[in-house]
Amino acid sequence: SSGINAEYGGQEEEGEGVVRCHPAFRVIFLANRPGFPFLGNDFYSVMGDLLSCHAIDNPDRESELALLRKYGPNVEGDLLERLVSAFGELRAMSDTGTFLYPYSTRELVNIVKHVQAYPEDGITAALCNVLDFEQQDGDIWETIVSILHKNGIPFGAKPITNLAKR
Repeated sequence: SSGINAEYGGQEEEGEGVVRCHPAFRVIFLANRPGFPFLGNDFYSVMGDLLSCHAIDNPDRESELALLRKYGPNVEGDLLERLVSAFGELRAMSDTGTFLYPYSTRELVNIVKHVQAYPEDGITAALCNVLDFEQQDGDIWETIVSILHKNGIPFGAKPITNLAKR
């Protein structure tokens, strides 16, 4: 037969093109949940009958903080705490349908990696890389800015121009 036959159990075949799988072989797929805003394939309807699918929630607060500390060892612990609190609120609003986008640990990791690599940019630039798209909807944007402010994260203000240089 053509291609690779990766069978486990049943009749064993020998010969060219046959690859036997180890009994502990696992495949891990990372997939976004179905529907808006991802608009990709519904993983469960495409692969659900072939694989044992497991939905994994975002990590709990302490696990998320531990992960973020690994990505940003030089990022202030207090800032990490405030980011986790703010994103927890954003996720809760996604779970209740207030927001469509489910702000995940992936966004927090990107923010922390930015602050770690470019500390001179500050938290506002790092947040803009992740959240600027939301400015298209004024109500959502105001809510996000409000949640960040409530958690002690300065965001949403325009940078001050140095007038002395004019």
